[in-house]
Amino acid sequence: MSYFQLNVDEIVNAFKESVRRASNEAEIKQWVSECIENLILKPLGITQYGHYEYTLVSGARVDALYGHVIVEYKAPGKLSSMPDIVKAKERL
Repeated sequence: MSYFQLNVDEIVNAFKESVRRASNEAEIKQWVSECIENLILKPLGITQYGHYEYTLVSGARVDALYGHVIVEYKAPGKLSSMPDIVKAKERL
């Protein structure tokens, strides 16, 4: 049985850097998706990547779906207030 080790610090730092340099939601989506694919999925040998702007059976639309993991991207600063956070939680 083979075990893969993921470098969680590298993944978190890559996510942070992606968010730090992004000026809009589309850039965050692009760069974080690349991090997920290159730093998590490829090392695990997963060759099928996410579905983007995917509609679930319930009719809800999500930004990305990786297996059973839903990713909802937000523009920089979009989650800086409690009402924005509540709204995002309701959406998920």
